[in-house]
Amino acid sequence: MGKTSAELIIDAISSQVTDIFGIPGTHGLSLYEELRKKVGIGEIKYYMPRLEYGGAIMADYYARLKGNVGIFISVNGPGFTNSLTGLAEAYSEGSPLILISFNKEFRYRHRRQLHDIGYYDAQFEVARQITKASFRVYSPNEIPLVIEKSFRIALEDKMGPVYIEIPVDILDEKSEIEDGKIKRVNRTLVYPTEDELKEAINFLNECSRPILLLGYGASRSNIVSYIEKLGIPVLTTIRGKGSIPENHPLYSGTIFGLKEIPGDCLIALGTSFNDLETGRWGIKLPKRVLHVDPDITVFNTSIKADITIRASAEAFLEEIVEKIKKLPKWNYKVEESTRIDLPQNEITHDYLAKVLNETLDEERVIIADAGTNQVMAMDIKVYKPNSYFNSLIFNAMGSAIPAGIGAKIASPERQVVSIIGDMGFQACFNELITAVENKISFLTVLVEDGVQHFLRMNQNIRYGATFTTNVFPIDYTKVLEGIGVRVIEVKNREELKKAAEEAVSWSVKMPTVLRVHVSPNSIPSRLLTRR
Repeated sequence: MGKTSAELIIDAISSQVTDIFGIPGTHGLSLYEELRKKVGIGEIKYYMPRLEYGGAIMADYYARLKGNVGIFISVNGPGFTNSLTGLAEAYSEGSPLILISFNKEFRYRHRRQLHDIGYYDAQFEVARQITKASFRVYSPNEIPLVIEKSFRIALEDKMGPVYIEIPVDILDEKSEIEDGKIKRVNRTLVYPTEDELKEAINFLNECSRPILLLGYGASRSNIVSYIEKLGIPVLTTIRGKGSIPENHPLYSGTIFGLKEIPGDCLIALGTSFNDLETGRWGIKLPKRVLHVDPDITVFNTSIKADITIRASAEAFLEEIVEKIKKLPKWNYKVEESTRIDLPQNEITHDYLAKVLNETLDEERVIIADAGTNQVMAMDIKVYKPNSYFNSLIFNAMGSAIPAGIGAKIASPERQVVSIIGDMGFQACFNELITAVENKISFLTVLVEDGVQHFLRMNQNIRYGATFTTNVFPIDYTKVLEGIGVRVIEVKNREELKKAAEEAVSWSVKMPTVLRVHVSPNSIPSRLLTRR
């Protein structure tokens, strides 16, 4: 007889990754026994978050930084439902997360059991709506094929999550397979067809002032050499920051708050033209648009393009730069708005962004949580691809800390910085226990102003009154030091630069929180100006 299902699952996973996230339960004990053996001989590192919400997000961001799949294992029922936010975020953002969840015994599927939702197919049907593919394993002999296929689907552009469901009664079943190792799967790009390339070349040859717009899909590969060969001005969306270094001569700025994109031809790569980045689709575009993306569902929805090409940004540029004639050279820079700042000694969002810009190194990885802090984070520059994460679409509050943990595990050599407001912080600071337990050293910037700015602003504008916009104050320093986190607290401008430098220095050694008291009257100037 061959190996059990549990053995085959761990064999297959360890063929692809060395890090696994999960929360064990009474279901799946035999799988965790096989995992224990692999951890014991150093083949796998295992990380247990405090809640499945955080664990799925850790695995998501691990996948993004690693360029590989991220694995999260949950129990069925509440473990599965707690994982859904991470699964949905990975689907929205195009991240190759693999969620492996158990289900109750298939042979007793009509009987009520522990962690039972009540309808056996409920997990599978929910997962199928927010994944590229979903699989249920019925036999141990299927496992290597299902897992390898899952990895392949997850890593094919547009990348995205896959769900694998394991009924617990097959975990101890013996297979006919002696070795569960599978062939390693790598990310695959989508290349344009010859006809699409000809169409794109004809489009570009007719341009006199072409301009390139790079979105999040373009920020995940190193494409600067191709951009330099084109030699035309480059704009990015906010989510596309990092596609080109922000100190590069061809970099023209971001489109956030921009009334009009200049030029006569727009080449848009890897962007869905979402509402927040386009002023609710009010931004004026050049007369002719070429839209390139591996996800055809984004075509001709938010904007009408003259030409649409299904391709990865990197693959399209690789092909086009060798075939296109020299494009017309011209210059363009977004005019930076004047910063609006408070005259007092209070710390504002703008000033905090300025200090972080000056203090962090060029290898910085910036992860912004939902809220006003993420608008502030738009002004923090990035210089490397796959280095800036600011959702603006799914936008899960309380995700930045587990995201930072996953990112740091994937790229321990890089400076990972999670930026989060106090409401989001109260939702997820429990995951700093995971960071302390596993000695994962990264920096969290807590933007503490005591209010939920967006809610307060919109309520005042629409109703002239506010409700539930204040954040309950707690002594974060006392709580965090009890966990074992290093806390640097700062309340005024004069101390901010020194405090930031100290926090950065400590974040190399241990999980560190820079607790910044920002004026509750501060509003990032990006919210108040249009260019």
